[in-house]
Amino acid sequence: MSSTASTADAVTAAMPRPPSGRFDMLDGVRGWAALSVVLFHIFWEIFGALVPAFRNPVTGFLFDGQLAVCVFFVLSGEALSASFFAGKGDALTVRLAIKRYPRLATPILAASLVIFALDRLDLVFSQQAALIVHRPVWMGGWLAVPLTFADTLRYSLIDVFTSAGADNAINPILWTMRVELPGSFVVFAILLIWKRFSRPRTLLLSLFVVALAAPTGSTANFLSCFFAGVAFADWRARGLFAAWGRRFVWPSLAAIGVIAAADGILHCFGWQPGKTAFAIVLMLAVHASPPLVAFFSGRLSRALGRISFPLYLIQFPVLLSATSWLIVRAGAAGPPSLFAIWGISLASVAGCLLAAIAFSPIETLTRRLGDALVAVVGRAVRRWPGGDPLGENQPKRKAEITLPPIASRKLCSPAAPSAAPTTTISGMRCSSRG
Repeated sequence: MSSTASTADAVTAAMPRPPSGRFDMLDGVRGWAALSVVLFHIFWEIFGALVPAFRNPVTGFLFDGQLAVCVFFVLSGEALSASFFAGKGDALTVRLAIKRYPRLATPILAASLVIFALDRLDLVFSQQAALIVHRPVWMGGWLAVPLTFADTLRYSLIDVFTSAGADNAINPILWTMRVELPGSFVVFAILLIWKRFSRPRTLLLSLFVVALAAPTGSTANFLSCFFAGVAFADWRARGLFAAWGRRFVWPSLAAIGVIAAADGILHCFGWQPGKTAFAIVLMLAVHASPPLVAFFSGRLSRALGRISFPLYLIQFPVLLSATSWLIVRAGAAGPPSLFAIWGISLASVAGCLLAAIAFSPIETLTRRLGDALVAVVGRAVRRWPGGDPLGENQPKRKAEITLPPIASRKLCSPAAPSAAPTTTISGMRCSSRG
């Protein structure tokens, strides 16, 4: 077997397609990106002022929260589009659209209720910790106003997706939801008009160029990541990534190295523009690199992928309570030592991972709620004349049997097509020949 064929087999084997219609690699990348956000908040944001060495070109890339968020958006665009381009059609797209809001809002509500409980139980220590780590602006504003249950509900179900800014957000890390929800429905809209538009790829390219040119940090600019994700799903279905994996392994790894060096250095200088472009090129290079596809499809990556959204949601309650309490205890008699900072940092990472695992049942509940909502909507729509947008009542075709003609006899076959005059009796088609 040639090396080219072996590489192609490696690409195919590294990208299995589970029954859910999602690729292991996408979940694996999402898991590492979520961990990168956690490490960014702990090492770069919380302790970066006390230990400037934590902020260096290496951690500038590996712990780049903004870049990881842009990768999230690319992954969302691709994951939401993968089944459509795999041939599942509009019905599954409509199902995903129905599920999308509860898929995001339900775990957000659960995480917000945890924060509400911590606040009511006086287990929030971020105000004191902010002074010790010299982060009064970033940490000092967390939960500056006591929470009410009504505020928690409103934030989780409405404001987090529309208007909650850093000053009044219960969980400021969830600013991304103001992009994630509308971006998801933009993807659904593109998919639903894909087969009805004469040149859908030209439309997608135009939207991508306009969005990429939008101001840095704007919702429009972040939407370029979703458009890129849709294109990646299309290219994957057409076999382009498998073909590129046979030809561009080393160029892909070189591109990742260039992006890592550039982003790490720029991050150290506080430079934010270009994160969306970096994330798109980074994901394109990963797709075209079979070794990385295999790594992100591995067992550890898949395990992180399963808790990626819980990890992203639950990190803030951990930082707000346990991490801040440890900082206050370590800094009671003066600035915490480097040993104490490392201990608190590692304990915080472990705490976030354990909390995410404990939060996983909420993910199961969320999936069940989404399925129940689809069933309710499906029953309601089926009452309309001809209403079945979810594809639940598609008629199943029966097998057709064609018998050879015999002269001067009347033959019957189950609805077999015939050029001769026919009469249908109880599902049988009878043809007179001869």
